[in-house]
Amino acid sequence: MPANLIPKFGFESPFARQLEEGFPWLKFRADLEPGFDEAHFNRTLPFVRGALYIGLGLMILFFAISLVRGYPVDWLAGFVRFGLLLPAFVAAIVASHLPQHRRTFRVLIAMTALAIGSGYVVLHLTAPEETLQSSFSGLPVVIAFVYFTMGMFMQTAMVLVLGITTLYVIGALLVGVPADQLAHNLGVLIVANFVCGIGSYMLEHALRSAYLEGQILSEMVERDGLTGLYNRRAFDKYLTRVWAVARRQKKPIVVLMADLDYFKAYNDTHGHQAGDQCLQKVAGIVSAAARRPLDFAGRYGGEEFILVLFNVDPESATAIAERIRNHVEELRIAHRSAGTGPVVTLSIGGAVVEPWDTTHSPEGVIQLADQALYKSKQQGRNRVTVETIADVHIKTGVFEAG
Repeated sequence: MPANLIPKFGFESPFARQLEEGFPWLKFRADLEPGFDEAHFNRTLPFVRGALYIGLGLMILFFAISLVRGYPVDWLAGFVRFGLLLPAFVAAIVASHLPQHRRTFRVLIAMTALAIGSGYVVLHLTAPEETLQSSFSGLPVVIAFVYFTMGMFMQTAMVLVLGITTLYVIGALLVGVPADQLAHNLGVLIVANFVCGIGSYMLEHALRSAYLEGQILSEMVERDGLTGLYNRRAFDKYLTRVWAVARRQKKPIVVLMADLDYFKAYNDTHGHQAGDQCLQKVAGIVSAAARRPLDFAGRYGGEEFILVLFNVDPESATAIAERIRNHVEELRIAHRSAGTGPVVTLSIGGAVVEPWDTTHSPEGVIQLADQALYKSKQQGRNRVTVETIADVHIKTGVFEAG
């Protein structure tokens, strides 16, 4: 999705902005990078785990073949295989099956890549002189393996590969590799690093672009096109997730349902275009009240809005709802057909719940907020009613729009 084709959203999309700004250093803004990191990890984990199993299997196979054919096994080769590579492979494979230890797995993968590279360098430089140059041909393959099969970001892989290359040069000087041969081999490694580095950069850049475009499409699916707020589909997904977080952390949740008073009459009197503009202005006020990471602001349908606040007590919830109601009234949007005054007003109903200490479901909280909204309507509109789920009996189907 080229930058000039990015749609003009009715909301601020951080993913679209990042795509427009670009990321030549393969880094997103601080608030976006963790999401890509997790998505990249989940996508590459099966592939990396398979590569680890294959690498471990090949190492054991080659050792078995050398035993069958009667090749001598010196202590250094044995140490590299079973003292360096085998523990690195096994530790990384075990960590790959423990998703809660993602950071540990990343460290072990880097250590495994370094062990593979340094182990091969040691085996190559200690090989018989007649096979020394032919065995070198495997080192560029190791470089490609580190860049493309270990699931690491390009910058991490580049640091490891440069370390392996440096180790080879130091080792070659120590064992006395002829200068012309060393210069030739170093040139090959530089070319391999350059080619693989460019390929790895292009691959990661493409993956990052695809991630941003996918997030933009997800936002388009989960956002209301008129107001830019989240839609009902996004709300259902969010409520399930935040309910689990609140239960685990023992934090209260507040659900506020808001409804524009006499909005059908407003549309009939002022026209649907004016109605759309009114909804957009009110949506801006509702959205401004949900600034924290676990808060949520959405358009529930028609002229209804829904706001979820994480870890807020009843008094604070009432104050926030009153502030929203006042701000909408202060917009001074003329409403000639209103029964509450000359301007557009908002009725709000709220429900406060402690998810870890209730038998009610998330749907029950929505019903309570709906019921509280109905009370605000009954009592004359343009007012706030906030109730605690433990103190009331929830009725079903009491809400009436208008």
